[in-house]
Amino acid sequence: MELHHIATRAVFVYLVLLTLIRMSGKRTISEGTPFSFVLALILGDMIDDALWAEVATAQFVAAGGTLAVVHLLVSWGSSRSEWLDRLVSGEAALVLAGGHPRRKGLRGEQMSDKALAFEMRQEGIDVGRWAELEAAYVEASGKMSVVKAPWARTAQRRDKDAVVKARR
Repeated sequence: MELHHIATRAVFVYLVLLTLIRMSGKRTISEGTPFSFVLALILGDMIDDALWAEVATAQFVAAGGTLAVVHLLVSWGSSRSEWLDRLVSGEAALVLAGGHPRRKGLRGEQMSDKALAFEMRQEGIDVGRWAELEAAYVEASGKMSVVKAPWARTAQRRDKDAVVKARR
């Protein structure tokens, strides 16, 4: 295949992919759902085939467009159905509660105590401060979220009256 044909196909595939991703929404390229990740992997493989002319351009557009439409339909359905959203996105897993690891949540996430300690350190919380936590979750996106116990939360301006009252 001649170089200018490859360059032309690359520009065309780039524009089609950009259009598909814009149509699919921001979550496709962010830390989205497993479904978004799978879509990105499939599109990545399809791009390779389209660039090297292993498939016809029309076939690439048809397949990519179909995937984008399916992604939009699943996203639309997920926004309207809690069941479908849980199926596609997953749920947060409770891995720490009341300052203690939760074995069921850790097993479900295939996470060891060492990995939990590492994730908590990433949040700025050493093992000795776990008692300050009400809960810690591994979110559907894979990120850790931490909920501090009410007594351990940083005081806010709105708490001024309660603090003054408690000091009396």
